[in-house]
Amino acid sequence: MAAKKQNMQLEQPMYQPNQQPDSSKVIRRRIKKKSKGRLYTLKMLLTVCGVGVFALMFIQLYMDTQINHYHYDIQRTRMIINREVLRNEQLNAQISELSQHSRIIYIATSRGLSFDAENIIDIQR
Repeated sequence: MAAKKQNMQLEQPMYQPNQQPDSSKVIRRRIKKKSKGRLYTLKMLLTVCGVGVFALMFIQLYMDTQINHYHYDIQRTRMIINREVLRNEQLNAQISELSQHSRIIYIATSRGLSFDAENIIDIQR
């Protein structure tokens, strides 16, 4: 009886799980998915790089504009300073011309003032 059981077990097909599909098809699908994913990743990378380059160009243009604006302000301030320095030099020259000792004596005598030589002190600047 034991021999019959063994023969029956051998004759009956054992339970086999579903056979896997052809592995080449699975590999092809995976390769296609990977290549599509890689292509998508590559497109995204190129897009991000393009946007980054555009942003850097925009920032560079903005910074150049700001630098030019500051240079303009500096040049304008230098012109104002130079104008004031020239005006101060002219005023100092006029002061030294008008405050000469001989001119003071001339104006004093023309207006009827008298002076002693002991009262006049010549201050050189």
